[in-house]
Amino acid sequence: MKHIIALRNNFVNLSDAGQSNLQMAMSVNHQLMTYGYMLDQSAFDMVKRADTADIVDFHNEVVGWLMEMTGGKHNFRSLYGNFPNDVMSMTQAELWINQIIHYWTTCTFMETGKPKDVAFEQVEYRMLTAGSDARFMQVFTDLCSVNQSLTPQDTAVLKWFANSGMELAFPATIPFKENLAVLASILPGFTVKTVTDVLRIAVGFSGGDVSLPAVPKKPKKVNRFNADWAEGRTKFKFKLAVDQKVRVLELLESSNLDVREMNQGRKYGRWIRLGEVLGHIDANKYPRAANAFYRLRNQVRKGKPDGEPKVRTWYSDVDRAFGQSFETGLAKLSERAGEFVRRLDWLVRTNAKSEVNIKNILLTLTRVGESASNKVLYEVYTHFENRRKPVQNRSIFVKGARSKTKLPDLPKLPDNVVDAIQDTIINTIKSKFATLEPMGKCWIDPELKKIPLPTNMRSLSESLVPIIRGQRVPFGTGKTVIRPFIHWYDEAGNQDLDLHGFLVGHGKSTTFGFNGQHSGVYGCFSGDVRNRRGACAEYVDINAASALEYGFKYFIMVVHNFTGRPLSTLKDCVAGVMERDYPDSNKSWVPDTVTNCMKLTSPATMALIGMYDLETREYIHLDLDWDTFSKYVHGQAGELMNAVKSYTEPPKLSVYDLLDWHVTARGQRSSIEDAETQFTYDDFKTSYVETMKYMGI
Repeated sequence: MKHIIALRNNFVNLSDAGQSNLQMAMSVNHQLMTYGYMLDQSAFDMVKRADTADIVDFHNEVVGWLMEMTGGKHNFRSLYGNFPNDVMSMTQAELWINQIIHYWTTCTFMETGKPKDVAFEQVEYRMLTAGSDARFMQVFTDLCSVNQSLTPQDTAVLKWFANSGMELAFPATIPFKENLAVLASILPGFTVKTVTDVLRIAVGFSGGDVSLPAVPKKPKKVNRFNADWAEGRTKFKFKLAVDQKVRVLELLESSNLDVREMNQGRKYGRWIRLGEVLGHIDANKYPRAANAFYRLRNQVRKGKPDGEPKVRTWYSDVDRAFGQSFETGLAKLSERAGEFVRRLDWLVRTNAKSEVNIKNILLTLTRVGESASNKVLYEVYTHFENRRKPVQNRSIFVKGARSKTKLPDLPKLPDNVVDAIQDTIINTIKSKFATLEPMGKCWIDPELKKIPLPTNMRSLSESLVPIIRGQRVPFGTGKTVIRPFIHWYDEAGNQDLDLHGFLVGHGKSTTFGFNGQHSGVYGCFSGDVRNRRGACAEYVDINAASALEYGFKYFIMVVHNFTGRPLSTLKDCVAGVMERDYPDSNKSWVPDTVTNCMKLTSPATMALIGMYDLETREYIHLDLDWDTFSKYVHGQAGELMNAVKSYTEPPKLSVYDLLDWHVTARGQRSSIEDAETQFTYDDFKTSYVETMKYMGI
């Protein structure tokens, strides 16, 4: 794991044994180049001087991971092994007949045609540098310091460090509660403030998700499409050892032990279950915890006339306060700055006709804004970017859900109110930044306007290179063809995975896939592989220049399991894309031309992988589960385009905006030649953690 962590941060960390393993270093570099990585001079020298056993461990760990992540773990084959030549040389009738034969027979592959010639592919290697032990340990410190959710991969890294036994360097504070809970469930000595923090730790002890997603509900009718619901619920069960139970009670006793917070929404049920697992609580040893669970269990509820009075949550107190008067409610809500900022839209929307109330809302925002976390301020600023016009067809992705959750439509808000809210938020953030150390003269790369601020990273799939949803990544120099691919291993021969490609232009669209084109002047499809045991693959080639010439601006990549089973039921399922110079030469799958790929392990049956802007020659990352959207199967690619349209627009709040606020607050703008600090696109394009360093607490 250590070497994978270093590789994902673009460096190598090996101890200097004073040896001269030149041949081994060259062999390692050759293997890395096969997958698009290369050692620079400093990294090459580090590997060369390392102990032989360490080099072997490094090679096996890193190359094994690269094979798995790039989809090279098995000998994957598409229907036509000599893709795209075989497809392009056949008529549509021949392709259709071959596809039917594949369905009717034992799902064997077509005979491979004449072997391809070999042509030189220009590869832009990811350079690895030599990294010190201090740099390696800084990875842990940086992850602890962020105030946002981490990707599942980086959460695993956090856990690895915590279990490693190494002497860790903790930041002054661990601002994000989920990260704190992960560490506290592994390492002793942590203290927490709230009962929700304790609940997260108890979930962490049990191997659950400390972000506390909703427990899956039993479907009305259990069938083969949702038969895994029971397995999903088992992940939410508390499994605590005796010492862990003691630790939970100790943490509870020293927390704020707010029973109102324990009684809140879906947390109530989980606290009741936790109380059952904890069993009898010694009231002499843990009096506050015992009393809290007694009140929680015995309060009056529907159908239960006997017991303690119902515990009122803080949120119910807010509702009661607004019932008395707007001013009283506003004062109560502003007790929690974060909650106040999150409810700004509701406050403004329900008081739009009262200038006095709107003025009081803005004054309160100015007064309490700095007490809200930067994370909340960024989210609310972005939200109000869309409030100058009516918002319809709203929906969100809820972690663990199979589909998007619909939200009610919103009417437009007055421009002057939106401007005032956003100006106040910007001034609040700049005021916070102004207290930090001066930055001097700075230059900010305009390309950073293409990278959104990272949010909800916990829902991103495990990938070779972490990219934020909506981020634009330039094509490689001189690349003529985009080749999306899907690799999977069908253990039982009962899966029907499909790769779809959609070309979309103004008023026109075309499909590459089992129900669309197989070959054309601007692209081709490798054939539909289904119900075949073993390693399977599908590819789509898109000739960017030809497609653009025919009026297509975007290409959208979609993966769908037509058996109706979740993508998580597939073994070694990896979706990715290659950018090729000579697609009709070399093998169908060339790993060093893979620009990015990700594992498909979601509970959804369909995923939108990404899209390509053929005009600007940029990849736009999506990584979206999309079970509710299925009309694309019938050729309605325009509706699919409407669903992803927001990702084609510039970010509402970009890394450029964030850095510009920093420089305005504590630095000076300058030319690139005079700058003491240069913020370049390359510094942030593959490191969302680097962005989070500037997002603050």
